[in-house]
Amino acid sequence: MRSTFEWGPLARGVYTALLCSTILVSWIFPEYLVRYILMLIFLGVLLRPLLERSGLYDLYLRITYKLSEKRWRKVNERRRLEVYIAERDKKYRARRTRDPKLPKNW
Repeated sequence: MRSTFEWGPLARGVYTALLCSTILVSWIFPEYLVRYILMLIFLGVLLRPLLERSGLYDLYLRITYKLSEKRWRKVNERRRLEVYIAERDKKYRARRTRDPKLPKNW
């Protein structure tokens, strides 16, 4: 089974910047170089399988899907209400006789 996991452009850019700054870190903070390289190895090789096997990636996908569905439902309902109100107003404005329930300047 092929995984659908992909790093986003921001994560790739940050990792590339960390890789490129290895020389700078070794020059400014040589005492942290071993930890820095171990962190890069963990981020580059071990983080993806850890996220997939622990189920955190699936949890993230479910949460983002639910939030996007909720947002889409809200936008869709608001648009339906706008269309309904426009149709109702169009119906009342096209009448020949005035409806007594409507305001005076309708």
